[in-house]
Amino acid sequence: MREGSLEAPKRHPIDWQNPDYLDPAKIEAEMHRVFDICHGCRRCFNLCDSFPRLFDLIDASPTGELDGVDAKDFDAVTDACTLCDMCYMTKCPYVPPHEFNLDFPHLMLRARAAEFARGEVGVADQQIAQTDRNNGLAGLVAPIVNWMTSTENTTARVAMEMIGGVHRDAVLPPFAFNPLTRRALSKPVRNLEAPAAERRVVIYATCFGNQNMPQIG
Repeated sequence: MREGSLEAPKRHPIDWQNPDYLDPAKIEAEMHRVFDICHGCRRCFNLCDSFPRLFDLIDASPTGELDGVDAKDFDAVTDACTLCDMCYMTKCPYVPPHEFNLDFPHLMLRARAAEFARGEVGVADQQIAQTDRNNGLAGLVAPIVNWMTSTENTTARVAMEMIGGVHRDAVLPPFAFNPLTRRALSKPVRNLEAPAAERRVVIYATCFGNQNMPQIG
């Protein structure tokens, strides 16, 4: 058995159509397997808050091991994952093709999918998750929305916290009236004498890069 892997990560397709994918018992068993590996490594302690939460739960348990943590507390670990993929792509030495086959982000995604399938995700959370729709509508009246979502607008932010669960002190990204997809319609100025002048590049804007910070693109 290898201690770690220096090979490039190999991602397996999500088997989301398998009936076992949403099985709570199988998800919990996989969480126990993965979390125990994470506990023994802790290389990812400085990434998203999922890992400090997990390690704090273990350290505060009666046994100091994962078997002393109530599985109900795993929800706090799942909620903190931002699905950024940094642990998988840059930190974890046990991702495929390693035999441990550890994929923390996809496990968090699986747990959230099961939670949604059980009807445990509230309406507000479902609506906030519609980023393409929300960002598109907000961009149409960007100055007004940016004013409303500013932390200085205490009245609107208190209402957002009560209705949508968005903390009143959380700094939210601004919305752009002129998104990247619209800016890209105008032909950029090219240096025809550059060595790569005739080559093409594809830019994946993402919702943030398109509607919030188009200057990145």
